[in-house]
Amino acid sequence: MRLFLVVYDVTFDDDVMETLEKCCVTGFTKWDRVLGKGPHSSPKMDNAIWPGFNCVVAVAVADENCDQVREALRGVSARLDGAGIKIYELSASEVGPA
Repeated sequence: MRLFLVVYDVTFDDDVMETLEKCCVTGFTKWDRVLGKGPHSSPKMDNAIWPGFNCVVAVAVADENCDQVREALRGVSARLDGAGIKIYELSASEVGPA
């Protein structure tokens, strides 16, 4: 199992969520109004000085579906020229009862 963590500008919310839906992702955890700053971007603090905010979506994906999700998310990043989106992929295992 892999965990995809996608951090993106709220402007791209529809694009990211529609992409995941097309990959048959049925479960996810999403955080809205995420504040922060990337190494090559201006801060996003959702205020008058630093307007804007990000969203973060976490998706646990079975090994057999990882390639499809990975390539779909790379496609979103490529369409956006990598600006306003970061995609992380981590190893994951379920700890609790099934």
